[in-house]
This record gives sequence, structure tokens and C-alpha cells, in this order.
Amino acid sequence: MLLRQAVEYFRQEKGFHRLLNRFIKKYQSLGRIGGRVKLEALTEVEREALSSLLRRDYSKQKSAAIALEDFEKALQRTRFSGIGLKELLDGYQGKDILTRADMENRYQSQKELYWQSLEDRHSHENCRLWLRHIGKKGRGTRGIHRAYDQNSLLLKSQLEAVLSALAQLPGESEGIRQYERLPFFAGRITSDPHSFDLDTEQGRLLLSALQFLRQHQDNGHGFNPALNAEEKTELLEHFGIVRDDLLNFATCCGILGFRKNEAEPASFWRSAWEEGAVLNSPLREILKMERFIPAISFYHRNKEKVVFILENSGVYSEIMDHFQTKEVPPVICTHGQIKLACLILLDKLAQNGTTLYYSGDFDPEGFLMAQRLLHRYGSSIKLWHYDLDDYRGALSEVELEDARIKKLQGVSTPELVRVMDEMKKYKKAAYQEQFVERLVADIETYLR
Repeated sequence: MLLRQAVEYFRQEKGFHRLLNRFIKKYQSLGRIGGRVKLEALTEVEREALSSLLRRDYSKQKSAAIALEDFEKALQRTRFSGIGLKELLDGYQGKDILTRADMENRYQSQKELYWQSLEDRHSHENCRLWLRHIGKKGRGTRGIHRAYDQNSLLLKSQLEAVLSALAQLPGESEGIRQYERLPFFAGRITSDPHSFDLDTEQGRLLLSALQFLRQHQDNGHGFNPALNAEEKTELLEHFGIVRDDLLNFATCCGILGFRKNEAEPASFWRSAWEEGAVLNSPLREILKMERFIPAISFYHRNKEKVVFILENSGVYSEIMDHFQTKEVPPVICTHGQIKLACLILLDKLAQNGTTLYYSGDFDPEGFLMAQRLLHRYGSSIKLWHYDLDDYRGALSEVELEDARIKKLQGVSTPELVRVMDEMKKYKKAAYQEQFVERLVADIETYLR
């Protein structure tokens, strides 16, 4: 009863409003009744209120520094004796005043419950890994925590969609590599084909989650907070999500495709072989084939199943100029970063017992690509003119910037480490153009 009367009195007395609000902030800061607050530009009402309660003349003062303990002592000399300043401030604010430490503890507790509720609803391993990464404020999650503070309800709806997606990635269905176009994947998960458009916040959250999973699967795979368009496409494709299956193609020649349960090659691939043609085969056409075989080893059964892989399209064309006969060698070009269509073609070749020979440029990006292929295909792939002698023999004057050299930290494959160490020493790249003749000679040897 007395507390209520005190609260009503101080709420009605405008001369105390600014002071009590400053007291509340001071208590939140210190966590106790102590310290002092300063009021600048005192109003007449404030001077009268302070003079009356504190029994000191403030009538001519422009400012006043008031200690919280002095105010509490003065309160005990009024009819509200027995009421502590903390009680008064709680009543004045209408709820218990929490210190900053209390507020931080409550904030963290609520946040932990927030992540736990999501984990309870999404128990798939992909979801649990990502949510725990977020909870630990791992790399790439700063924006998520900022979004939580801005609008936790909106973030939750976005996270629900992304978590559902992580549990249903097409590339992980029953251990079989499958592929799905991005709009159809989004529609299956959320009923909105645009829900994961990459220029939306939800689309960016999906990319962030996939980047984390990709890095978790392969420690050598770096985390890039600013992916370019090609890198976004490659990341999605790694998990079986295709942005475009027409512009996504594999450049190849001398390879035959076979439909399921058919012993003879599909006419499209056979005709290309008979004409000695180089194909840019779209992903949709590659997916129609159950298996692929080097054409020369299909028609000449004594020939080992081998495919040569080149990174550089200019080098690819130069090499193909040496083979004008219709029985062209089995050669694939990756055009730098490997598209999904090319990976699927290589997958199906490797599954059919084909040995893959890869040759690329000697630069950090080429090393990372070579490492990726070595990890994916294991004993089915061999590095082709990609050793220390080849690097030294093709050394260019192109100096590598420190930012590019730093990418070599992600290279750990034993087959590449010796050359990588040499590159760190010279800080120079080496390119395939310098040993085209040796590449041609190897292919000619195979064809004999």
C-alpha cells in the first residue's frame, strides 16, 4: 500500500521524472544502488522538487549531481520511510529493473532456447551441424545473429525453410547422386519456386549453410563470404542443385554415351565420334546416359579405357588440331572451374573403370582444382605432366600476388605438396601452353 502511494506520488511529480529515469540507467549499469547522476539544464520544476526532498537549495543551480544513496537517505525522511530506492524504481518503471548483466543472461538464455527449438524440429545431421555452428558464432554467421536481433520471428521462418532444404538435398538422396533444378527444388521444399532465389535473404542463407556443409565435408575447402556467380553455381551443383542444365555443359570428344540396358551407344554420341566432332554437351543430355566409355576402347577392345582432361580451352583446341582423323582421342576440357556437367561425365566414366588423366595450369586455382579431382576420384585419376620437373620447365614470368599464394594453404594432397612448396619459393605460375608437345606425344602414344 505504501509503495503504491510512493510510486503514484513520484509519477505525478514531474520534477523527479528525469532524475528517476537516470537512476534506473545507473542501476542497470552498476548492478547496485550507488554512484551519482548529473542533470544538466535544470527546469524550475526540477529545482523545486530537488530542493524540497533533499533539503538543499537548488533554486539558482543550472545543473545538479545527485548520488543515489543521498536520494535514498532523503526518502527515509519522508512519509515513505521504509521503502528502498530499488523498490521505488521497480514500481516507477512498472517491472523489476534488470541489470545489464541480467539482461545479457536473459538474452543469451532466450537465444539458446531459440536455436534449441529449431534443432528439436530439424534433427537431420546437416541441420544439427549448421545450427550448432551458428550457436558457436562460427565463420559466416555474423549476419544471422544480426538478423536475430532485428527480427527473430522473420529469421525463424527463413531458417525453417533452409533447414528443411538441408534435410532434403537432392544430391544426398539414398546415397545416389541426383540433381534437381533450383526453382523446382525450392518449390518442393516451400511451395514457392522463388523462395531460394540467390538475390533474396533466404537464398543467401541457403548458400551460407551449404558453404558450411561443404567445408565440413572437406577441410581443405575454404570459406568465401563473397562468392561470385560461378562459385555459387558450383556450390549448389556440389549438392545436386542445378541453376541451368542447358548452359551447364561438358566439352568433350571421343566419348560414347549409353542408355540404360543398351549395349550399343546412343546415336547422338556415336555420330559425333564418327565425325570426329568436339561436343559441348548440356547437362540434360549427359544425365540421359547411364554410362560413358572412351570410344576408341569400345571399338578396339585391346585399348585401355583412358580419358585425358585439360583445364585450358586454348590448349584443348591446339591439341585437337593435331588429330584430324575421325578416330579422335577421348579428351575433355573443363574450361577452368569444373561445371557439374563435366563432373557427372567424369563420374560415369570412372564408375565404368576409365582412368582419368588430368593436366592443368600450375597456379593456386589449378592446384585446388586438381586436389578436388583427386579427392573425388581417388585411384581412378592420375596427374598428367603435373610434377616438379614440369613446373620448373614451364615457369613463366607471371608473379603471383600474396592473396593468390595464400590460397595454397588449402592444398594438402601429397601429390601436390612438393610442387606447391616450389611455387611458394618462386611465387610464379606455369602454364600448359609451355608443354603442349609433350601432351600431344602422350596422346599419340595411347592411340598407336
